[in-house]
Amino acid sequence: MQLFRICPESRLEQFDGLGASYQDGARWNSAGRPALYFACSAAVALLEMAHYLPSPRLIPASYRLGVYQLPDSVSVDALPDDRLPHGWAEYPWPRATQALGDAWLEAGSGLILTVPSCAVAGGLERSALFNPRHADAGKLKLVRVIEHLYNERAFAGISP
Repeated sequence: MQLFRICPESRLEQFDGLGASYQDGARWNSAGRPALYFACSAAVALLEMAHYLPSPRLIPASYRLGVYQLPDSVSVDALPDDRLPHGWAEYPWPRATQALGDAWLEAGSGLILTVPSCAVAGGLERSALFNPRHADAGKLKLVRVIEHLYNERAFAGISP
């Protein structure tokens, strides 16, 4: 399984889940629950950046796209669409999405929970919630680092 994440280069191999989502909570985990968020495609990782910056040209120079690999044998769970709570894609996110993620993290049944990405309408693409406390967490490997995130022509009409 291949996963993708954009963050400062110094944090690309920080897998403890004690970053911003631990401190503040996020869509699929409440504050104080270690978790990491990945995209299931590079395109979704790039689109997710749009949630945090008004222009992709404002991405800090230290940010990189990390490409990660997991063996196919790791346990992957998927949150089915029929279990999505009302308003799951809204911001601020509903407590119900955090409760679902917290319960999954607490159960420890899987290393990855795939969830719909809010960056693509209708949840047509997936993100991955990573449980850093799972026994297989050490199997995650950074295999590639990409420095230049967007093509020069992308968003050419947007000033920095």
